[in-house]
Amino acid sequence: MESMYIESPQNNHVKNLVKLRDRKHRNRQDKFIIEGLRELEHAIDSSYPIITIYYCPELFPSEAHTEFIEKLASNSAFQLIRMHTSAFSKSSYREGPDGLIALSEAKEMSLSELKLKEECTLLVLEGIEKPGNLGAIIRSAEGSGVDAILLNNCLLDTYNPNAIRASQGLLFRLPIINVETDYLHQWLKNNQFVSIATTPNTNNSYSEHSYTNRTALFIGSESHGLSEKMLKEADHLIHIPMKGHADSLNVSVATAICLYEINRQKSC
Repeated sequence: MESMYIESPQNNHVKNLVKLRDRKHRNRQDKFIIEGLRELEHAIDSSYPIITIYYCPELFPSEAHTEFIEKLASNSAFQLIRMHTSAFSKSSYREGPDGLIALSEAKEMSLSELKLKEECTLLVLEGIEKPGNLGAIIRSAEGSGVDAILLNNCLLDTYNPNAIRASQGLLFRLPIINVETDYLHQWLKNNQFVSIATTPNTNNSYSEHSYTNRTALFIGSESHGLSEKMLKEADHLIHIPMKGHADSLNVSVATAICLYEINRQKSC
């Protein structure tokens, strides 16, 4: 139920929402912000531990936003706080906000908690640098049936506001787990995964490779690719053939191409 109305941009709630744009404050508090109706709906449907929802009806772009708040008003699990436009605009990270921001606790998960299917597909991301790329990759992973995403030595955290937005909230639909390198490789072997690494330094085309029941696809950063250790530990290497003058693809595009080929073969 609504318990407060915030008018001032100097309010402590506003100040904290602004702080949570930065990773150090997200890490200290184990909390993060979710902005936007679509993103919030994915988080709620996925049982994320949402603490507070801040809203500003004057900024709602559709009736769906009003209906969303009316529905939540009868649910005591959510604290609703209404904001004046000036307070909400200060709190919002986005240009053209839609009047909805939530404060949520972070979720931590370990590899031991994963429920593995016989034809499980995992995506292993090493050294990913840009939140926009991470978000776009998550959208492709969720759409192509990936069971979980494993992050190794990535330079950003999952709850970066730009990553959440670029994923359109789909990151809440997938297990995303931070893993140490040595433990990762041993765990994959113990659980009978075939690891496939992407690199331009092979003649094996991604479309000609046969993907077995349990597959772990290794993808590296856009600037450096996969490390030597990741390439050495992989069971197979693949590349995407290039025509014309381009010598590489955006990492999110390359990932999507490989994931949908894996999905196509496993769906046949």
